[in-house]
Amino acid sequence: MYSFFPGVILVLVLAACASPAQPLAIPPVTPALPTATTMPSPTTVAIATVVMIHDDPRSIARLAITPSPEPPTQTASPAVQICSPLAEHRLNELAAITSDPYHPPPMGKDDRHQGVDFSYYRQAGRATIEGEGVQSVLAGRVAAAIQDSFPFGNLVIVETAKDDLPDDLLQALKPAQGQSLYVLYAHLEAPPLVQPGDPIQACQALGAVGKSGNAGVAHLHLETRFGPVDRVFSGMAYYTPRASQPERDNYVLWRMSGVFQHFDPMVLLGGYPLK
Repeated sequence: MYSFFPGVILVLVLAACASPAQPLAIPPVTPALPTATTMPSPTTVAIATVVMIHDDPRSIARLAITPSPEPPTQTASPAVQICSPLAEHRLNELAAITSDPYHPPPMGKDDRHQGVDFSYYRQAGRATIEGEGVQSVLAGRVAAAIQDSFPFGNLVIVETAKDDLPDDLLQALKPAQGQSLYVLYAHLEAPPLVQPGDPIQACQALGAVGKSGNAGVAHLHLETRFGPVDRVFSGMAYYTPRASQPERDNYVLWRMSGVFQHFDPMVLLGGYPLK
């Protein structure tokens, strides 16, 4: 039994003298961070969508100042050009040179005054209005170009389709379907510069102010009427034995039948941009 104890003691001594046990070496582990989602830049957000996908206030401002694409729209119709009938007077000057205003008779009568007259003396270096250029108020088509008639003298009538008229004029006067606007320029100094059927531009020259026909002094007589589309007057005269029956018929049709309905020309000439 004594021989066993020395081995045991040796084992115990060795165990007591051994260095303390080292902990298990475990490599450090870097925690995995969640992958960040790539966000669109503010510019991308502004152009691609109008929905805010994050709360960056800069993106809100960008959305406010950079509009998203819009669907195509129809091209707006060009504005209607309205010109003074007198080449040397603007629209806002016409009231001051109105020598005889619109004062119509009952429909069907031929009494005065179914249009408006413009005249003056000693103005803008002129002794009278005679010779001042007459121009078309609107674009359109020549419906009449007549020489030496009575009572209108040398005259031009220009037709303008209803679709080519200003909206506010149509709303004010409410012409019927199938009607055009006709503007008559009378007592011109010489035969008209245009022919029936000619296309006319706004402000295009038609002639000059004169005193042809039944005019004691030089003036421009202007009439405005709504009537059937595409009418052409080859002649127009009355109150003279020289007038043919077709000329008389056209005069009655224009002035007394009620087919061509007159209104105050100053409605057309007032309230629009000056030309």
